[in-house]
Amino acid sequence: MANLELLQGLWERYEERIPTSPAFGLDTPEIDQIRREFADIAASLPAIDGERLDIELSPLDEISQMIRDYLFIGEQLEGYRASQEEAYAPKRQLDDYQHEVIKRRRILVRNHVEEVVDTIDELLGSTVETSEGRAFPDGEDGWDHLRELIGELDRLKGPEVLAGTRIRDLRRHLRFAEPHDLDDIIREDWPSVRSALIDVSSEGEPLPVEVADLGDLVRSKPTGSVTSRLAWEQIDDAGFERLIFDLLRSAGSYENVEWLMKPNAPDRGRDISADRISADDLSVTRRLHVLVQCRHWQSRSIGISEIQTLLAEVGLWSKNFAVVVIVTSGRFTQDAVEWRESREIRGEYPAVEFWPDSHLEHLLASRPALRSQYSGDS
Repeated sequence: MANLELLQGLWERYEERIPTSPAFGLDTPEIDQIRREFADIAASLPAIDGERLDIELSPLDEISQMIRDYLFIGEQLEGYRASQEEAYAPKRQLDDYQHEVIKRRRILVRNHVEEVVDTIDELLGSTVETSEGRAFPDGEDGWDHLRELIGELDRLKGPEVLAGTRIRDLRRHLRFAEPHDLDDIIREDWPSVRSALIDVSSEGEPLPVEVADLGDLVRSKPTGSVTSRLAWEQIDDAGFERLIFDLLRSAGSYENVEWLMKPNAPDRGRDISADRISADDLSVTRRLHVLVQCRHWQSRSIGISEIQTLLAEVGLWSKNFAVVVIVTSGRFTQDAVEWRESREIRGEYPAVEFWPDSHLEHLLASRPALRSQYSGDS
């Protein structure tokens, strides 16, 4: 990338001198030096899939001569077009090469960021509760390891990605390294930073499309039913949680969507917090703290006992949640549905909502890009 920046800088100096009308003596010693440096740097760049960046800047006198030749035969406009085509050909090749470099770097960075994020999740998940906050297990130098991992993320993604998160708070807590600092990192700082990292992990990546030609598809007159059902069995637990996370972030009625960490959680599950916006044109806009609990259950439905266990976990968080949403790729038992309805009638707090598979499929039917990302639909 540093070499590409040098090439772009040399191109800008060269571009300033590209003639648009006949001229003489344009290839000055400075231009000759720019052309030599440009060729040397381009030759030093690695190949991409076997293709090297084989480009050089045209002599300016040759471009001027091309304009002059077209003027001689009365084709002034065509001469200008041809000369500019010749002059800017290296720039187009350079831009194409840079695009390929960025695309491949993005893949490498994304893969490593995901590895670092998983490692940090495991490290923070191994902490133990103390009277003053949280601590790493005895014999583990967790603070140094955590500093090293956060430093890797800084180098990989840069400050612009983490701007607006609690990264500064996280760094401050890393400096003090007290039990209450670790508790703040787990509950507040890391979920905020983690959300930003996940949000950009697939940025710029195209979704898979199996159809090569839409015209051929129409002419083939495809038959069969159109269904909104997703192949839930093809999504693992982590993918299901990420799907719900992305679904909330795609909705304009939710803000501040963040992961919540569960240190030493037996199911290694992660809850999601968000602010639900309720707008009323005749009144004020309300924001409700919402806790979303994900259960990727295919083999059995969620019953009353499981729901009561989930509700008991709500008190573990420092936020005062007004709504608890239980999301599943399966269904709820009839007893659970009746229990929720009676609870709603009594006005118990927090409010509880059920999002079964049918509700999720309805929501995703109007979000084809998100649906395709997780289901493999085209």
